[in-house]
Amino acid sequence: MTNSVENNSEIEKIDGVYRILCEKANDSITLFSLNEFNEIGNFVYSNPATTKWTGFTKEEILRSSPRDLLSPNQFEQIQKNVEIIVKEGFLTFESDIHLKNGNTLPVEFSSSLVEIEGNKYILTSSREISERVETRQEREENMKEKTLLLDILTHDLRNYIAVLWGCVTDAVDRDDPTVQDIRDSISKAKTSLAKTDALLDDISVLMKKDLEFTYELKSVNVLNNVEKCLPNLEDMFPMKKIKLNLDEIDPKHNVFADMLFDQLLFNILTNSVKNTVVQEVKIDISTEQKSGDKILITISDYGKGISPDIRRNIFDRYGEFRKKGKGSGLGLFIIQTLVQRYNGDVWLENRIKGDFTQGTSVKIELKKADTPVFEFA
Repeated sequence: MTNSVENNSEIEKIDGVYRILCEKANDSITLFSLNEFNEIGNFVYSNPATTKWTGFTKEEILRSSPRDLLSPNQFEQIQKNVEIIVKEGFLTFESDIHLKNGNTLPVEFSSSLVEIEGNKYILTSSREISERVETRQEREENMKEKTLLLDILTHDLRNYIAVLWGCVTDAVDRDDPTVQDIRDSISKAKTSLAKTDALLDDISVLMKKDLEFTYELKSVNVLNNVEKCLPNLEDMFPMKKIKLNLDEIDPKHNVFADMLFDQLLFNILTNSVKNTVVQEVKIDISTEQKSGDKILITISDYGKGISPDIRRNIFDRYGEFRKKGKGSGLGLFIIQTLVQRYNGDVWLENRIKGDFTQGTSVKIELKKADTPVFEFA
């Protein structure tokens, strides 16, 4: 009899200690029931931290189930998690819960299966992980920036190598090349190498800044950056005669962008030249003041055009091309990504309304800059 009383007393002490630990814990600790089919029932225990986090009183929590704290699209997943807990005995996972004030909170759940007097329950310890989620999102954004820079680097290096290859081929394949012919080829090759070096410098600067692209966008002049592209195009396509019609560009139109703005324009112009099958390539470029302090840049070619079914999702095709190991489509991905960086919009239209075979117009809308033009080092 004495031993039984002592054992009961010891159990009560242990039970009291555990209750104190649960009540004083900073993490949310809850216990909810499962029926015979392992379906989720109501909460049967909730510690004060749960009330502090969610804003719901203990009474409100005990009248509810975990489903009441989750959005409907999470119901299926939470039931799958319960099935894993029943099978494995334990599971740690992340999810969002709804707070009483209407906000959501990212939470890590550590859940275990417990049995009390033949009934099944799930004991869950939860902790708020907003800082962890924010850090993870920042890492993902940084990785996207790194991927973008790598894509720009490899894409444009291939373009410059194509120029070098063209120069060498032109010099070697000529019958009895003159000294002037050789000098011209070497001069074009030298220009391409200089552009390659400048591109590497730009990428190096951005990488050294630890890819922090939160810096303020600067005022850049549209006409100046378009004019920078023409020598590059002529070097890249030495067998084509390229004419850029710049008469409709207002020389005073500046937009907010960064040191990669000319790369954006160059990728658009490169696509226009590639899609023009004839040797004489004409591209019309214009700017237009729009409402809301916007500048609309239109780049129109006279190429073979893009059919509506392809044009509809053309900026989303980068992933498909990458899976197939092809380089096509990367320029379009770069265009879209840079325009997004500049808080602008980009879309495609037929140059001639209703007839896609008469060429394509690329439309870019960016915020107008009234500040003095910034010269990137």
